[in-house]
Amino acid sequence: MISKRMALLSIIPLIMLASIAMAQQDDKFGAMDTIVVEPYQINARNWGINVSMVNDEDIIAISVPLTFSMAKNRLVADSTIFAGGRAESFRVKFARPDTSTQCVTIGLIADVGISVPPIPAGKGRIATIFVSSMDKKDIDGMKVDTTTTPPGNSLLLVTPPSEGIVPALVIKAAGKEPPKEEAKPEEKKTETPAQKPEGN
Repeated sequence: MISKRMALLSIIPLIMLASIAMAQQDDKFGAMDTIVVEPYQINARNWGINVSMVNDEDIIAISVPLTFSMAKNRLVADSTIFAGGRAESFRVKFARPDTSTQCVTIGLIADVGISVPPIPAGKGRIATIFVSSMDKKDIDGMKVDTTTTPPGNSLLLVTPPSEGIVPALVIKAAGKEPPKEEAKPEEKKTETPAQKPEGN
């Protein structure tokens, strides 16, 4: 019974994000906001994916569904961290993996009945996803892209009070070490993990 309730709670934020306003292809508030995806190798069978955001207006909710693949090597997003990222203070933070389609959906909402400030204009990491091989094979490169996941989650940013924006997507070439983050005036604390946390 508890597992069913937890599953329902994990789906509610996705439905909220999917139903917030009609998203626009053009950002009418200024420059096009962007989600930046940077895959990097941790070791032979484990990779990380840094997900960053560049925005020029306040953001109160984020939906980032990603798919990843490497030939016939089955991959899984076995953990995701938000600590040290720009959405760390958000009330709703989760990543829902789907091993059958090799994808993960990140859902972030600032406020659910409690006042939480939006993410201000700026740039920086919002999450880091850790991916491993289900087949215990070496991961020699990895293809990453955005996708659409049930119940209709797509790449989306939401500005106050509920204006949807479809951001641009930049996927950087895979690296051999974690991407370095630039210092952000509005965020004094930053964190880019160098290795996969123990126990995940």
